[in-house]
Amino acid sequence: MSTHAIYRGQVGHQRLQPKPHGLHYDIQYFWLDLRALAELPLQIRRESFGAFSLRRRDYFKGCAAVASIDDLAEAALARAAQLGADISLIDQVFLLTPLANWGVYFSPLTQYYLYQQGQPRYLLAEVSNTPWNQRHHYLVPLSQTGVTEFSHAKNFHVSPFNPLDMQYHWRIDAPEAQFNLLLQNSRQGNKVFSAWFRLIREPLDADNIRNMLIRQPWQNVQVVIRIYWQALILLCKGLPFYSHQKPKDQSV
Repeated sequence: MSTHAIYRGQVGHQRLQPKPHGLHYDIQYFWLDLRALAELPLQIRRESFGAFSLRRRDYFKGCAAVASIDDLAEAALARAAQLGADISLIDQVFLLTPLANWGVYFSPLTQYYLYQQGQPRYLLAEVSNTPWNQRHHYLVPLSQTGVTEFSHAKNFHVSPFNPLDMQYHWRIDAPEAQFNLLLQNSRQGNKVFSAWFRLIREPLDADNIRNMLIRQPWQNVQVVIRIYWQALILLCKGLPFYSHQKPKDQSV
């Protein structure tokens, strides 16, 4: 996979405990080859205001090593190496993300896919929490034969309605014409919460960019509103509220 693309489809959440609650909505992401940013369509602005803007300050926030948007691939590789990845043979880095949309950027899960000779090797997942606006990275080794299944301890407080003492269970298809990702949370062996993406790949061209704006003219703002609206619903349902905790391991 050597070209930029759009992935669009649905994201959904399903809470199983202590009370059931679910939602799903349409979502649109950009799939960008970070070593071919010069080939982006002119409709995507670089470091300036627009309908869609690729800005350095939206990625690896606080990382001085990223001097410009063109350094994102190297920043992703450096962070993956810190977390234990063997990056010696990685030759492509792809970013799955929303872009700043009319000046607003928000992404609960930003995904960097590290490829070796056309095959995915690692996912570097950057998780953001709300309302604290912090970021944290997990490294997921990817299967060379299709679907990846990987589990690890949760290390970062994301939602005030989920505690920190949980396990994450990833199930990831290789990003192709269709792309599915499932992330389940369990506690003491019981499934508590699931989040998923079901996406279809489209060319990144002027027509599809225009269609993105027609379908969701201000997606990032819509996502933030949905998060707080759903939080209000969960409060009304009487779900336990967990105060913010620091990561258990600051290096992860």
